[in-house]
Amino acid sequence: MPNSPLDFPTSSAYNLLVSKQSVKTPERAAVRLPELNARMRARRSQLGLTGSDLAERAGISTSYVSLIENGAKIPDEQVAADIARALGDDEDLYRAWARAARLGPRELGLLTRLEVASRTPAFVSLVESGQALPRLADSDGGGDDLALRMRAVARRLSSPSPGAQDLTGSPSVVSIPVLAEGADPARIDETGAAVTDRLLLDRRLLGRSATDLFACVVVAGDMRHLRGLAEPGDRVVFERGATLAPDRICAVRAGGRLVLSRVLRSGGALLLLPGEGETGFDSLEIPDDDALVDRVAGAHVLLIRR
Repeated sequence: MPNSPLDFPTSSAYNLLVSKQSVKTPERAAVRLPELNARMRARRSQLGLTGSDLAERAGISTSYVSLIENGAKIPDEQVAADIARALGDDEDLYRAWARAARLGPRELGLLTRLEVASRTPAFVSLVESGQALPRLADSDGGGDDLALRMRAVARRLSSPSPGAQDLTGSPSVVSIPVLAEGADPARIDETGAAVTDRLLLDRRLLGRSATDLFACVVVAGDMRHLRGLAEPGDRVVFERGATLAPDRICAVRAGGRLVLSRVLRSGGALLLLPGEGETGFDSLEIPDDDALVDRVAGAHVLLIRR
């Protein structure tokens, strides 16, 4: 499978993304954590286990099982995972429940806000730069709506105000060209006619020089090869000359355009693998390594969810 997808908005597309999240309502729904202790009881009953059976399987005492199921005790994460394993249930869900129940909804909400901010390299770079964070006229003086603040950061990056620091020149931020549909990175002219946008990413996410990177937007036609891996509107960052592997999305030259697909070399042919639920392989001739280099424009290093 490809690298774990991360949600990193672009400076131009991000306004649309966060605008859907920033509609203010009179009141926010109260956060209620799922009561997995109730699920434990139900699962144990469905499996025909007694409290003693579960305790033995999980390596804890019967009284502790009773206290957890009645909501009187919250187990630590490892015990929660042991219980999940004993019940044939989702260990990650139980670990998350144990941690969240100990934190409480208020603290969990704060951590969620920090996690959302960390998904936006532009916001991270702005915070670390020591600059004043954007304040919003409609935020009661507090600038408390995180989605709106992040959108303001995106606007600042795409259209820096006079005298403001332009983070596109920051050593911690790299600018990666996003190609027009089907455009070949080898044919980007000096005017940038094949470039429709630029991704601003934290350099630490990439661990390599940005000079060999380019990005493509996943379109509906790519689903034949990428279904189950990506969705239309996602952006894939590619590295020129990267190592070919069947678990990496590649940008392949075919029919005068770039095709996005996982690929597999088989003798003198390059097989474009079908996406989830799709059938059939597309085959491209590659009689030698030079032909392979000509065929493959790049291999993916980062998948950015829409």
